[in-house]
Amino acid sequence: MSLRWKLMLLLVLVVGGATTAVGVISYQSTEDRMMTEIDNSLGTATNVLLNRRDSNRPGRQNNSGTIVIPDRPLGIEQYVVQLTDRDGNILGATTGIALPSMKVNVDNQGNERPTIATLTGADGIQYRVRAESFSVGIVQLGRDLREVDNVLTDLRSRTILTGVIVAMLSAILGWVIAASMTSRLRKLSNAAEHVATTGQFDVDTPSSSGRDETARLSRSFKEMLEALSRSKEQQKRLVQDAGHELRTPLTSMRTNLDVMRRHPNMEAAMREQIMHDLERDAGDMAALVEEVVAIAAERHTDELPQPIEMKSVAQSIAERASRRSGRDVVVNADESIVIANHHMFDRAVSNLIDNALKFDTSAQAIEVKIENGSLTVSDRGIGIPEDEVQLIFERFHRSAASRSMPGSGLGLSIVADFAQAHEGSVFARNRIGGGAEIGFSLPTAHKPSGDA
Repeated sequence: MSLRWKLMLLLVLVVGGATTAVGVISYQSTEDRMMTEIDNSLGTATNVLLNRRDSNRPGRQNNSGTIVIPDRPLGIEQYVVQLTDRDGNILGATTGIALPSMKVNVDNQGNERPTIATLTGADGIQYRVRAESFSVGIVQLGRDLREVDNVLTDLRSRTILTGVIVAMLSAILGWVIAASMTSRLRKLSNAAEHVATTGQFDVDTPSSSGRDETARLSRSFKEMLEALSRSKEQQKRLVQDAGHELRTPLTSMRTNLDVMRRHPNMEAAMREQIMHDLERDAGDMAALVEEVVAIAAERHTDELPQPIEMKSVAQSIAERASRRSGRDVVVNADESIVIANHHMFDRAVSNLIDNALKFDTSAQAIEVKIENGSLTVSDRGIGIPEDEVQLIFERFHRSAASRSMPGSGLGLSIVADFAQAHEGSVFARNRIGGGAEIGFSLPTAHKPSGDA
């Protein structure tokens, strides 16, 4: 059963149940109220009848000694009267009326109390009857309930009809509401099925306006598709760019191998040069593959962001780079703390320092400066051409001056990806006095309580 049907049925059940409950309560209240009024009127009519001083007083004997039974006495014409003795024998009754005899209640002190009950007369009509003792025996005063039954029957019919109409209207209203509520969900379901079937992310999504849950879901679904589309496009571009970059060393290797095959007796110096070129090309390919694998691994890492004290991590990376290169790497830092993926932060800083070491051929130290969440690596190398300052963070971009140097062209793009993933930014500029200053800025976090 679809969600739309479930919502409609739920609304029908709720509204129908509420209507039924109100109808039953109203019917029962009306019946109780009417019976209470009849019982009160019976008590009043009995008092009027028993307190008469005229010829209509029940129990009066005529000249022949016969007990007089008033026939619809004046003032209470809508009632019928029946007299019985204490044993229940009928002494007399209103013409054409025969009611079952009744007893009166007797309390613990022996006092007789009136009794009220609903009885069916010999004529098949139901009466509400009050029995009360008097000098001769027991007088029963009854009132025909047909009028009351007609009112209650009409009320019951109207209640049932109202319930049916309300149920039908609630079903129609429920269908309209359910259709409106689930329209976005149906469109989202169709879009999800289309994506699952075709693998294409350019599908129409329902309107994301509004603040309800379906609007939020629609916005989240649209953002997810956009993120997946960007990821797919980036993956495609990465593969295309990597394939393009791999062609250069592969072509060089094939050429050199072909030369060695064609000239097996070449001079030793030429052979050594070709072997050097092959080794260089193999290194470039290995570096490129390593960078591509690193990008894929970092993009799918499960490591959660955590507080990082930039100074201590940068000093550790600088020490490793210094031991590896034999160059001094100096860190000047404040106590900035950022929330980031530790592995990605380590790799971004390493790439910046390695990039500076590659382009700085002087004997002076590489400088790392950290201030208020911003990390800057300064070198004294060849600098950055002004027209390429905005391009150095693109994948596989290599300036004309750097193409003869080892590298994959992915190092700074990894730094840019890291900064973007952590709501930060990257920057590059030429250093005053020569060289370049390249780095990134991240939002700072409060220093954990208890830290010195």
